[in-house]
Amino acid sequence: MLEMRASNRNRVEDYAEKFGVPFFAGQKPWGEKVDVIMPCATQNEVNIDDAKKMVENGLKYYVEVSNMPTTNEAVAYLKANGVIVAPSKAVNAGGVAVSGLEMSQNSMRYSWSAEEVDAKLKDIMKSIYEASVSAAKEYGMEGDLVAGANIAGFLKVAEAMLAQGIAY
Repeated sequence: MLEMRASNRNRVEDYAEKFGVPFFAGQKPWGEKVDVIMPCATQNEVNIDDAKKMVENGLKYYVEVSNMPTTNEAVAYLKANGVIVAPSKAVNAGGVAVSGLEMSQNSMRYSWSAEEVDAKLKDIMKSIYEASVSAAKEYGMEGDLVAGANIAGFLKVAEAMLAQGIAY
């Protein structure tokens, strides 16, 4: 895999050939029957028609691993049809967290092992998940990770603003 990346070809087709998986030249792969989809798409690239194909094929989990790859209409459709949606703001927090861990190491002149960083990241992601679940439940939207992540994120920012003396 690393040698493929180092070749600077950066072609998904090369990966598909090497590992014997289907490649869909010139089309989106959303018509396949799978349990989990993790779109690495550009903002709002996954639309309502894509979401309908996913649901028709029995999708169970939709994990946004890029920055808001899904239109609001498509997210609403997935959720309304029983698909568990893990929103980008929570999922992508891992990358931000690792950057924060790196800055912490640099400022403290520490050098954590890969295992230590991984353990810290797992704790952070578990905390984000639990905060999302808890917020959704507290505000009457139990099981809705999108709403929970939005609420938990808002509350965190609002609490920080109040702690800094912002009055409402």
